[in-house]
Amino acid sequence: MMPDQLARQEQIARRLEQSRRLLLGASDATTAKRIGKLIDDLEHEQAEEKEK
Repeated sequence: MMPDQLARQEQIARRLEQSRRLLLGASDATTAKRIGKLIDDLEHEQAEEKEK
């Protein structure tokens, strides 16, 4: 695995972790829905990176 790929995977993992923490603190449904969409997108992106 190339260093840039590893860095990208680590970046996605950090963003996922941060988003999940934000979701726990979401105070309204709209915010929770948006953060949930972000998490879905990041999980999809993470899966794509692992396939490379």
